[in-house]
Amino acid sequence: MKKLLAGIAALSVSITSPGIANAQEFTSFEHQDNKYYYEALNSQGLAYYRYKVPAYTFGVFTLKNHSRRSNFDIYVHDYSGDWKLLAKGKNRGMETELVVTPMFSEDKYAYITIVNDGSQPSEYHLYANYVSPANKFAIALVETSLICSLEKENIPNQTSSRVITGLSSILQGNDLAGVTQDLLINEFTNVMRNQFGYGCMGDFVVNWGVSTLKGVYRNY
Repeated sequence: MKKLLAGIAALSVSITSPGIANAQEFTSFEHQDNKYYYEALNSQGLAYYRYKVPAYTFGVFTLKNHSRRSNFDIYVHDYSGDWKLLAKGKNRGMETELVVTPMFSEDKYAYITIVNDGSQPSEYHLYANYVSPANKFAIALVETSLICSLEKENIPNQTSSRVITGLSSILQGNDLAGVTQDLLINEFTNVMRNQFGYGCMGDFVVNWGVSTLKGVYRNY
């Protein structure tokens, strides 16, 4: 599975963004399920975090405007000698932001910049998580095997590749905070059903993708 995922890990895009600090100035976000960091920022105030995204996973960052008095923006970068933008929030106003990083074949630190782009002080809540398609694969396999006979050895690498490619396309190609989880699930399901049909393999790939997408929206 890891060799497969390594072959389709996405590349980041070189771009500059405002308010990037030195790498040493970022606060390390210690991963705990459903926990968040929070701070009140004045207008144009900045906050910086660093979060380790394991190899072959999607980094998931949810930014909630707790006070709802201003507009927060979020930028997520990779730092490897220079800054590369991995993801940025696209919502305007006081709506929740949800951004997902590409998948890489090695552990990466995601450097997160939060900006109060409004005119009033406001408090944010930042959730940082990651979703592992490999873990979701195992869950989907168990769920599908309860209904029909399916073994891991019977799932071709090209099938898994098409599922991960489909997930990456949806996660990188949509404003995740601007669409509902159900709409993305429907989009993914339609694509997979068109490719794999309604048999046992079709059920498996849909279960796999739906489980992954629900993991992305867990804190939204």
